[in-house]
Amino acid sequence: MRNQPEIEIKNRNQTIRVNPAFSLLNNFLSQGIPIQTSCGGKAQCGRCRCRILEGAAHLSPVRPAEIARLGGALIEAGWRLSCQSHALRRVVLELPELTAPLD
Repeated sequence: MRNQPEIEIKNRNQTIRVNPAFSLLNNFLSQGIPIQTSCGGKAQCGRCRCRILEGAAHLSPVRPAEIARLGGALIEAGWRLSCQSHALRRVVLELPELTAPLD
């Protein structure tokens, strides 16, 4: 898939290509990337968060649901909800470990 954005998951030493029509969460799940989620991509649980290290400008704009769930401080620190984010170009990010407590 040549013209699809590349996502580097730095803390897992993994790089994938994603379909920008689908959220990062749906891309991760369809490619077998382990990620926490319990609300099915509705921005309610906050467990699918990812920390953007590079390329934040290459993501879809922050949505009100992300601000409501994560709060301004986490957004400012580079956190996004993968269920609400679409990659338009290359992004480097980290995913929390599956055992990490996310409140």
